[in-house]
Amino acid sequence: MHKWLKRACAAVMGGLLLLWPEATFDGHRTFAESRAAKDNLHLLAQTVCGEARGEPYEGKVAVAAVILNRTLDNRFPDSVAGVVYQTHAFESVSNGEIYKNTTEECFKAARAALAGWDPSNGALYFFAPAKTNNSFIWSRQQVRTIGKHIFAK
Repeated sequence: MHKWLKRACAAVMGGLLLLWPEATFDGHRTFAESRAAKDNLHLLAQTVCGEARGEPYEGKVAVAAVILNRTLDNRFPDSVAGVVYQTHAFESVSNGEIYKNTTEECFKAARAALAGWDPSNGALYFFAPAKTNNSFIWSRQQVRTIGKHIFAK
């Protein structure tokens, strides 16, 4: 689905409501869409565990929401896999944490973000301030702190 159509399908009510996956015109998901939904859920859950292991549940949902927010932004790839595997985008991909044990809480957090909960307030970035001095990430507008992560636009 094109990014402009994804944005057209999103409703703004105090934040961004993500509609994922999309239904076909007759209201049913095709096999490919349901397979893609399962793949997105699994990859989101893996990434949430890799990036937010030890963080509060709300922080885990916010990490998943950031990934989904990026798929709707023209500056990023338009798929979960494209965003997650974008070069140097996520430390857990680089260091292999993404492939370690994925917990049920991480799956639950990914499902919540896919259902539209965005505790990141529309953020496109998150970072652990104790772990970085990157001037780009510190220059972003900070919108929320959850646990040990700052969420930014």
